[in-house]
Amino acid sequence: MSENNPSTVIRITKEEALSDHVDDLLKRQMSLRGEPGVTRDRRKKWYYQNWLVLALAGTLGAILAWAVLEPFFDDYLYMQGEVSDLNLADSLPLRMVNGGTNLQLLQPVEGSFRLKGEKFYLLRGVQELHAQGGATHFNIETLRDGDAVGVYVDYNPGTEQDLTLVRFVVPEPPKQSSSRASMPLRQLQARKNTAAILMFALVAGMIGLFVGAADGLVCRLPRRALLAGGVGLLIGCIGGFFCNIFANLVYTPLNNLAMAQFEHGGFSLSGFGFLIQLVGRSLAWCVAGMAMGLGQGIALRSRRLLLYGLIGGIIGGLFGGLLFDPIDLILLGPDKPSAHWSRLIGFAVIGASVGGLIGIVELLARDSWLRMTQGPLMGKEFLLFKDVMTVGSSPHSDIYLFNDPKVEKEHAIIRGVGDQCEIEALGKTTPLLLNNRPVQHSRLRHGDNVTIGRTSFVYQQRKG
Repeated sequence: MSENNPSTVIRITKEEALSDHVDDLLKRQMSLRGEPGVTRDRRKKWYYQNWLVLALAGTLGAILAWAVLEPFFDDYLYMQGEVSDLNLADSLPLRMVNGGTNLQLLQPVEGSFRLKGEKFYLLRGVQELHAQGGATHFNIETLRDGDAVGVYVDYNPGTEQDLTLVRFVVPEPPKQSSSRASMPLRQLQARKNTAAILMFALVAGMIGLFVGAADGLVCRLPRRALLAGGVGLLIGCIGGFFCNIFANLVYTPLNNLAMAQFEHGGFSLSGFGFLIQLVGRSLAWCVAGMAMGLGQGIALRSRRLLLYGLIGGIIGGLFGGLLFDPIDLILLGPDKPSAHWSRLIGFAVIGASVGGLIGIVELLARDSWLRMTQGPLMGKEFLLFKDVMTVGSSPHSDIYLFNDPKVEKEHAIIRGVGDQCEIEALGKTTPLLLNNRPVQHSRLRHGDNVTIGRTSFVYQQRKG
């Protein structure tokens, strides 16, 4: 009632009571009283940042894929045995047709010999690998029949005759296992081809598995981790396999053009050839990255997460692919028979790029989220990725609050209403607190403190 006219009644509508102005005045009064949870809590734990978690997950997935793939992948096939039928006068034309394929040798042939009945051609500029590391020019004149050597070769199978070109020689090779030593070049080549075909699928699948399962593991949700990780593995493998076909259409012609740019008389790429190789590989991994981040979005039926995963995977694959060749050719050097270490680092960079970029895209594009300011995952941010999300102690909840006996199985529900979010209490024993006031149903505004049991959040909304 008015002071001048006691009989006058002031009526306040529900919309006025729930207006931003009233909330701002209440928050100001609570802040003046020193009550917590009113101002924006800036405490963050760096290890709960989603982009970092996903980057680490993608890295682990890529390393696991490398560990599975590497024993079967040879950059150059390796064989060792005793030299026979040495002929230093043997030669081949620089241009020839082998099995219907036109071949052009970058260096002339300066001799041949046999190992285990198979013929090998020695190219000018062949390198000798030393036991202590490093490579130098191999003097072909020092080779004799009966010498035990190991060779790394570029193997070109043909319909009538195989063409095997020696790239590196190991003068005193270590002993091989009987199973490995018995493999002919055709079997080694078949194993290499299989590994190459499965490479995109395996790397994409493992990155998809770990990236998809990461959030479920952090939130102690094994069911969600298994579901999202399993979908990520399946989609990654299938997508990686089909993307491999398209990627080869993009990469193979560019790679062939790059190989044609080898500097005359050597084994190193020219600057233009290196650039072509860089572009080709980055486009190939960009295509493969499309399938790496879709697992969580599909498993949780969230279009937002699906979009974030797609965009992040494409950008991450492109970025990781751009770094692959500089790591291989610049940091680790071209004079090596195997690129296993550069492949490990390259795969890890691709995994970290895909996972990290998915998290960064989510960070830049998200509309609203809750950051836990008190509780077992203090500092973690929970994206509101669906129109209706449940909060409770049930593992089936979208936001799972474990280790809190005051949280009921279905404690609250958060709904997206246009550009805003509303929260509704479902619990019967413990009240839902909004800015330290018990509420049954209320609209959420940026900076609101939400307390459920012993767990507190700050609701945040992207400005604009």
